[in-house]
Amino acid sequence: MNNLYIKSVFFVLIFLINHIIIAQDAYNIRVKIDDYTNDTCILAYRLGKQTYVKDTLTKKNKKGEFVFKGEKSLKGGLYLILTKPLNLYLEFLVPNNEDQKRLFIHTKLDENNDLSRNLKIQGSEDNKAFLGYLKFLADIRSRDTKLADKLEGETNETIKKEIQLERDGIAKEVSVYQKNMMKKNPDYLSSKLIAASINPVVPPGLSRVDGYHYYRKRYWDNFDWTDSRLIRTPIFKDKIEFWTEKLTVQIPDSIISAIDFMLENILKGGNKDMFQYAAAELLNKYAQTKVICMDAVYVALGEKYYCSGHAEWVDSAQLEKICENVKTLKPLQCGLYAPNIRLKKMDGTPINLYEVKAKLTALYFWDPDCGNCSKTTDKLIPVYNKYKEKGFEIFGVCSKSWKEIDKCKKKITDKEIQYINTSDEAYPLAVAKKIYDVKVNPYLILMDEDKKIMWKRLDPKQLEDILKRELDNNEDDNTSN
Repeated sequence: MNNLYIKSVFFVLIFLINHIIIAQDAYNIRVKIDDYTNDTCILAYRLGKQTYVKDTLTKKNKKGEFVFKGEKSLKGGLYLILTKPLNLYLEFLVPNNEDQKRLFIHTKLDENNDLSRNLKIQGSEDNKAFLGYLKFLADIRSRDTKLADKLEGETNETIKKEIQLERDGIAKEVSVYQKNMMKKNPDYLSSKLIAASINPVVPPGLSRVDGYHYYRKRYWDNFDWTDSRLIRTPIFKDKIEFWTEKLTVQIPDSIISAIDFMLENILKGGNKDMFQYAAAELLNKYAQTKVICMDAVYVALGEKYYCSGHAEWVDSAQLEKICENVKTLKPLQCGLYAPNIRLKKMDGTPINLYEVKAKLTALYFWDPDCGNCSKTTDKLIPVYNKYKEKGFEIFGVCSKSWKEIDKCKKKITDKEIQYINTSDEAYPLAVAKKIYDVKVNPYLILMDEDKKIMWKRLDPKQLEDILKRELDNNEDDNTSN
């Protein structure tokens, strides 16, 4: 056997192996929609609550089918077939453990523009189970609606109790169906979706507080922290939002603890895709939050999960920026001592923030050329005049260097501003704004008597509400004593 023959056989084998690997990884999804005359069909997928286009076809094959092909298998999750021009769609599952080249989706565009009513999916046992479950729920919903209507019009208490018992029985049917489905096919994506959607049932007799704690403790019991397919469905995003916004007290420490619970469970499960999704969603959410003092959540997330080496997906430049933001914001969290700054009053006299003696002090960054600053200042002046005798002071920082100090002085004179106003040479002023992470004027921070930060990014109305609560109430207490 000569060398040329051996080499030929070798290359043929390599070609076949590569072809087999590509074939195994490929997807080939056929879609047929009866009575749909448009030539456009879109394959899309969910990522959280967002929908992203994977592929768009503009022609059918000879059998009237749209055929979506790819050399790399689709990531598991919830996918959509969208039609034009009305953006009608149907949903189907892509499990990771099924052959994606055998999927055939067949439906009909009926008189109600419903693509789901006549939906049939071949080549996927997971989808078969999913469609069976959806049909079961539709039947259950129809039965329950009829009973609800019957209950509403019934006046006989005995009959009403019988109807309610029947409705309770329907709820048990759903629970039994779900449990059987999860037990029979625990690894199906359809089963994982059902499991994740099951909420705890609070036992009767518990108080409202005990019921809350019972529900919260068991909220994640049926969720699989290792299954990244769930990030490509809306359910994980829904659960994150409900957990952090409804089941958690809305203060930074409580939210940080709730987030730690989720991310630590994902890290234990070792699923990098799920961790990346959850960490990125949460960091972006609290980076953009408008809720006062909630940037502490961003700081905690960035420090513990990004700047400590867990965020492998983030490029070095972006990671450096995140960690720099964390470093800047960390000393500015509510409850911490405000950084001291040293500037000059309008007459050139040096003054630092900690020299101001008051029960409450507002640090106010503004600019004489800023329209929003002018409006804010107009609203701030009467608040100051109302509370200055009760222990309130404002430390204004005019965002002009000493070379343009006349602009600051003119605005102060025109508006008859009585509170402290400062500025300085360009560099010290820039340092003060950098220390407080002031990117846009106006910017208002409230501190207590010890110069601990109480609130940030306030507007005059919020400030007045706080002063009323803190100073008027204290005055009433002192009077009564």
